[in-house]
Amino acid sequence: MGIAERKEREKEHKRALILESAEKVILKKGLDHLNMDEVAEEAEVSKGSLYLYFKNKNDLVLGICHKASSMLNNDFARVLAKDIPGLKMVYELGNVFMNFVKERPEFFRAMKFLDNMNVTGEETESEYLNMCSQNRQEGFRVMVRAIQIGMQDGSIKTEYQPEELALLLWSTSHGVVSIAYMHEHNESFNLLDRIGISQEQMFQSYMKIIGNGIAKTDD
Repeated sequence: MGIAERKEREKEHKRALILESAEKVILKKGLDHLNMDEVAEEAEVSKGSLYLYFKNKNDLVLGICHKASSMLNNDFARVLAKDIPGLKMVYELGNVFMNFVKERPEFFRAMKFLDNMNVTGEETESEYLNMCSQNRQEGFRVMVRAIQIGMQDGSIKTEYQPEELALLLWSTSHGVVSIAYMHEHNESFNLLDRIGISQEQMFQSYMKIIGNGIAKTDD
């Protein structure tokens, strides 16, 4: 291994260590209370060294967003590789997304951070900004491909355009998991309690409605 290659590996190792440290701080205090001082302390690096890898807090959160969305896309890819009907793929992709949010809620918050930046028009110089956007596009393409497979194998209706149907599923599923997230992490949000259903019941009802809407049936 050459000197340049070794230095690059050391740099990537340090970057990964900082991201892991940021995740620990987020798990303890939440994304809203993430600060660079505590991340540097957790990673056992100087604050100056931290800023060599991440320009500011936004850059750091986008780094976590990239890691989180890459992990989610890897889970999606495993579903897409299965030899199952396309409709079942759509169900499993939904389950993967829901479980990801339940098991890694702050990763979901980091991914939503990209949405907030787009809405507010906030600008930041970060190499992770485009990476996060590309990961999101890749996740969407997986949904499109699952629908195409379903149309080809006869499990999903062919009266829709795959991209149109994927967009509807993508947007509504984000709404459902956002409600689930708020139920768990916002004490003032009690909609599910007032209705009298659990997160699991809400999600299963949603998937049933989706299935009834897109599943191809014998006339």
